Amino acid sequence: MENGQKKATVLLVEDEPGDQKLIETAILGNNSEVCLKIVSSGEEALDYLRSSMENPEQYPKPGLILLDLNMPGMGGREFLKIVKDDNELCSIPVVIVTTSDSEGDIEECYARHAAGYIQKSASPQEFNDTFRKLTRYWFSTSVMLNR
Repeated sequence: MENGQKKATVLLVEDEPGDQKLIETAILGNNSEVCLKIVSSGEEALDYLRSSMENPEQYPKPGLILLDLNMPGMGGREFLKIVKDDNELCSIPVVIVTTSDSEGDIEECYARHAAGYIQKSASPQEFNDTFRKLTRYWFSTSVMLNR
């Protein structure tokens, strides 16, 4: 990274290995200034976030969380509620990345203070374009709290 700046950290909470790989390729292929941390469950994500408060050098606090809604165990809805109810974590933007196009899911996520809602695309090119735009917005346009 130039000028001694730290890489922006993105925490991906996704249980499907194929989707993890697609998102990883889309984000890292479009932005070398991002450090992507991947966990497979809401429980693992909470462990990571708690570790980031205790040991930020080893577990950098994410500037953005990408969250799948439908996971075994603690699902995305419960994780979102816990994060947004926590005074230490609530300022981290959470963008939902899911296959669901349910109006109820969309409304619920925004009511729980999700920063965005992205429906997973079947087209690899569209998927790539979406994540290129997302990373450009969050890490070039938006003012990040953990700079």
